[in-house]
Amino acid sequence: MRIDYASSAMDAQDFANLFENSPKAPGQQAQKFNRLMIQGLAENGAVVRAITARPVTGTNCPSRFLSANSVQRGKVRYHYCSVLNVKGVKILWQTFSAFVTVLFGGCDAVVTDVLNASVAYGAVTAAHLRKKPCIGIVTDLPELMVTGTNQNHVRLVRKIMQKCTGYVLLTEAMNEPVNPEHKPYVIVEALCDSTIKPQPEVKTHTSCVKKCMYAGLLDARYGVKAMVDGFVLANVPDSELHIYGNGPYVDELQKVTQEHPNVIYHGIAMNDEVVRAEIEADLLINPRPTHEEFTKYSFPSKNMEYMASGTPVLTTNLPGMPEEYKQYVYLIEDESAEGIARAIRSVLLVDSCTHNRRGTAAQEFVLQSKNNITQSAKVIALVMGK
Repeated sequence: MRIDYASSAMDAQDFANLFENSPKAPGQQAQKFNRLMIQGLAENGAVVRAITARPVTGTNCPSRFLSANSVQRGKVRYHYCSVLNVKGVKILWQTFSAFVTVLFGGCDAVVTDVLNASVAYGAVTAAHLRKKPCIGIVTDLPELMVTGTNQNHVRLVRKIMQKCTGYVLLTEAMNEPVNPEHKPYVIVEALCDSTIKPQPEVKTHTSCVKKCMYAGLLDARYGVKAMVDGFVLANVPDSELHIYGNGPYVDELQKVTQEHPNVIYHGIAMNDEVVRAEIEADLLINPRPTHEEFTKYSFPSKNMEYMASGTPVLTTNLPGMPEEYKQYVYLIEDESAEGIARAIRSVLLVDSCTHNRRGTAAQEFVLQSKNNITQSAKVIALVMGK
C-alpha cells in the first residue's frame, strides 16, 4: 500500500539543520507525533511518502524561497514541497504544491494532519478527485486550540475534516464534534517511539539534588504558573525545577528564576536534548488543568514522552487519559498551587526504589502497548476498511 502523508513533519536531522541557528524554532510536539506515525506506518509495510510543508515563517527562516527536494530517510521518502516564504502567498503556494504532488503521485490513500491546513487541504482535495481514502488526523479541535487561531483557519480545518473518509482521534470525546456523519474512526491517544531502549531502574547521576522537570508550552492555561508556584511553596530541600519551552508565561517565569535560583529556565531546546534531560530527571510534571473545556478532547503527548523516559510522572487526572494509564503515574488531586506543593512533597519523599520501579513500569507499559508500530497498525486497518 502506497500512502501519501501530508503534514509539516520533517526528518529529525533535516529539521535540526534547517532551524539550527533560528531564535524561534517551531514547536516540536506536532513534528514528533507525525514523524512517529509516519515511521510506524512504514514499519507496518506501507510505502510512505511524507509530503511536507516545512514550518518556516518570516521570523524563523531568513530564506524567501526554498526549492522542492526529495530525500530517503530509512524506510520513508520525505518530499519537501517548495516554499515561497512570503506572508499571504505561502499558504496558497503550499496548498497548490500538495495538491499537484498527490494528484499525480499514484498513492493508494492519503493520511493528513488536518490542523496543518494548507498542505492538508491540497492533499484531501486531490484524494477526493482521485476517489482515494483520506484519513484525517485530528489532534485538537481548532476552535479550542490554546495557542490561538482565527475563524478562517477554523472554517478551513472544518472543511478539510468534512472531506475526509475517516479519522484518527486522540480521545473518544472528540468523535461527536469531529464526526457528525459517523464515518469510521480509531483512537490513537499518543505514540511512543519503538526504538527507545529501556533505562536501568537506578539513576546514573550521583548528585543528591532531586530534579523536577517540565517541558512544553509555557502558558498559565496549561497550569504552568500553578506548578511553579507549587514547587516554590513545596520548599523541598535540595530540589530543583527545570523548565523547557516557550510561551506567554516566559516573562513572569524569568522573574521567578531571579528570586528562586532552584527554578531553572532552559529556553527552547531540540527534542534530543529535552529527552536526555527527562531521562536524567527524578520527576516529570504535567500540571495541565482538568477543568478547561479542551482537556476532555486531548491526551497530552507530553505524558507519553514522559512515561517513555522511565522517569516517574506526576500529572493531573486528565479526563482524556484512559484508566489503564493511571496505575503507572502519580496523580495531582488538588490543582491549586498548594495542592501541587503537597503532591510534589509527597512524591519526592517516596523511597527511591519504589519511586524508580513506578517509572520503569510506566516505561514498559508504553513501550510494549503504545509504541508507534502498534498504534499505526490501527491506521492501516482503518485505511483498508477493516
